[in-house]
Amino acid sequence: MSANWVRATLVTANLLLAPSLAVGQSPPATPAAPPEAAPPPAYKLPLRGAPGGRIGGASRGTIKPATPLPIIDLIAPEDHSGLTTSAAPTLYFKVSRRVDYPMRLTISAPRQPLPIIEANIPSPPAAGIYAIRLADYRVRLEPGIVYTWSVSVILKPGAPSRDIVASASLLRVPADPRLDDAARAASPAHRPALLAEAGLWYDAVAAAAVLDRQTALEALMRQVGLTRPVVGSLQSSGAAPSTQ
Repeated sequence: MSANWVRATLVTANLLLAPSLAVGQSPPATPAAPPEAAPPPAYKLPLRGAPGGRIGGASRGTIKPATPLPIIDLIAPEDHSGLTTSAAPTLYFKVSRRVDYPMRLTISAPRQPLPIIEANIPSPPAAGIYAIRLADYRVRLEPGIVYTWSVSVILKPGAPSRDIVASASLLRVPADPRLDDAARAASPAHRPALLAEAGLWYDAVAAAAVLDRQTALEALMRQVGLTRPVVGSLQSSGAAPSTQ
């Protein structure tokens, strides 16, 4: 038996014993690329800015509870009306601590005696940022109207003067088809900056809120004077609306 024949036999055996890919099996996946980095969004004051702004909600000292009362901040500009192109935008508010009292969302329009919506919302179980989806309440905002939206903590039913009320203004503007196309083509990481540059506050906040990280949202908040530390996670209001 020749040495060449032995070597050939060993090579054949090794090939037969070596593992192989099954039919249709894909090669090992390459490691996923790290998340795309994007610069912090820079909010640009809209040229069509409307009067209005944000008023924070805190206790006015008319009631002395056993535990500290929450502070409510709406995620909105401080000295002008925030813009949106959506008929039913998602709005965001921040609470400093758990809320043990009923809460209410109210949206009103000028020269209308009654609010367009007044609904109970779930009381947050912890500090954090919470979302209110107006689509859940079947609210439709009309273009060109400066609305006032507020979130109230009802300390004593029947005594509205004791409520903790945070309010802000909101204006729906016509959509720009070119901006819409650019926003759809942009990656989620770049979309908040694109909308903030266009002056669409509420749309930029909503785009920042859907990201896994809160850095974009916190950057926007700092630019409108919301400098209190963000404690807790971003959450939805979470329950079916109850109107009254």
